[in-house]
Amino acid sequence: MSSGSFRIEIQEVEAAARRIQAAVRELEPPAGTVGTAVGRVSRAAYGTDPLGVALLGDGRGADGLVGHQERALDGIRRYLRNSAAMAENLLLMCREYREADAGHAAELEGILRGAAPAPPAPIG
Repeated sequence: MSSGSFRIEIQEVEAAARRIQAAVRELEPPAGTVGTAVGRVSRAAYGTDPLGVALLGDGRGADGLVGHQERALDGIRRYLRNSAAMAENLLLMCREYREADAGHAAELEGILRGAAPAPPAPIG
């Protein structure tokens, strides 16, 4: 796929999308393991002494360690979901480009053999 200002190698895009999918598959189990481990620690385990209160957060805006862990895990899950969706979108783009390219090639071959070009598809 190219124009006067850029050129994209579809095979490279497809390979990159597959690498992204592989990375997501590789990272999902450890992310799940960490999430499970963090979820197993009950809030009561931190205690009520000043260190426990600091780790849990003071209730006046500071989340403490528990809140930070939950937000970090949510961010990791969101990153993995977005990465997987991006890889799927890239693969879809490659498939659709190949289909369109094959259609254009078939039309050009027909024109070269003397067939009339197909009328443009209606818009809408």
